[in-house]
Amino acid sequence: MGISDFFYGRMEKGLELLVKSKKVSVPDGSSPVEADAGARLNMILWGDPQISCLSPLRSGRVYSACMDVLNSKSKFDALVMLGDISEYGTKCEYKFTQKLLEPIAEKFKNIFAVSGNHDIRLRNYKKQVRKFSSFLEGIKNGRAGSGEKYFFSKTVNGYKFIMLGADRAAFEGSYIGDGQLAWLDRELNEQKDSGKPVFVFNHQPLKRTNGLPVTFLGKGKWRGSVGNESDKLLKIFKKYDNVIYITGHLHYCTSKYTYEDCGSFKAISVPTVGVINHGNFAKFTQGYVLSVYDDKIVARSRIFGEGKYVGKEVSNSEFEISLKNICQTV
Repeated sequence: MGISDFFYGRMEKGLELLVKSKKVSVPDGSSPVEADAGARLNMILWGDPQISCLSPLRSGRVYSACMDVLNSKSKFDALVMLGDISEYGTKCEYKFTQKLLEPIAEKFKNIFAVSGNHDIRLRNYKKQVRKFSSFLEGIKNGRAGSGEKYFFSKTVNGYKFIMLGADRAAFEGSYIGDGQLAWLDRELNEQKDSGKPVFVFNHQPLKRTNGLPVTFLGKGKWRGSVGNESDKLLKIFKKYDNVIYITGHLHYCTSKYTYEDCGSFKAISVPTVGVINHGNFAKFTQGYVLSVYDDKIVARSRIFGEGKYVGKEVSNSEFEISLKNICQTV
C-alpha cells in the first residue's frame, strides 16, 4: 500500500466514524435547496472546502453540505468551488473530494473549481496543474481547462464563465502573468456588447475590496488579495461594466463585506464550506445560491450543513445585483 492509499483509507475511516457517531450533521430535507425554474441560470457557490488528509472534520462538513444538495429535487446549472479544494494538494485529498462529490454530480450540469494557494504552493507547478485537471475530469460533469494551465472559459446557458488561476506557485497570493491578463481582456472584450453579465471566478479578491484587510487578519496592504497583480486585474475590470467577480480565500462569514459594488464591476466574497468562517456569524458550511434573471442577480446565503438559508437579520444573507444598465431583455 502506497502512502497516498494509506491516507485515503484513514480519511474514509475518519468520515465513517464521524457519521456513525453523529458528530456530522445530516440535513433532514425539510427545507431543501432548490433552483428557481424562472431563472435563466442557477448556480451554487462554495468557498474553500480545503479537504485535509489530517483533518476528518473538514471532510465531514463538506459531506454534510453534499447531503443538503442530495435532498434537492432540482438540477442546477453549475457548482463552482472557489479554490483551496485541498489543504496540501495531495492525490488522496483530491481523490477523497471526488468521493464526496460523486453522489451529487448528477445535480449539476457543470462542476467547476478554481485553484487556490493551498492547491499549488510548495509543489511542482506543472504537476499540480495536471493533478488538478485530472481531479475535475474524474468527476461526472466536471469541467477543466486544457493544457498545462488553470485558466479557461466556458459558456453556460449563454453566460460566459471565466476561471482564473495562478501562473506559478505562490505561498499565499496568486501570480497572474501578462499572457493570462491579455487573454482575460480579450474574453471580456468579446462579451462587452452581449447584454449579459460575465462571471469571473478566482480564489483571491482584489486589494481593498470585500473588507480587506479587516477580513483577512487585518494585516498588510495586499495580504488576502491576489497580490502584486491586483492592480492589473482592476485596470482590466474598469474597462467593462458587466463583470461579476466571485472569490473565496478569506474564510469570512456572510456579512456586510460579502458583496461590494465596485462601480465598474461587482465583487462577491464567498464564505468557506469546509473550514471555519471568521466574523460575527461564525457558522460552518456557508455558501451561496445564485439565480440570474434578465434584469437582476439574486444571491442567497445558505448553511448547507444545516439545510437552511441564513436569516435576514444577517447582513447580505440575501442581496440583489441590478442588471438594468448592462443587460438587454432577451
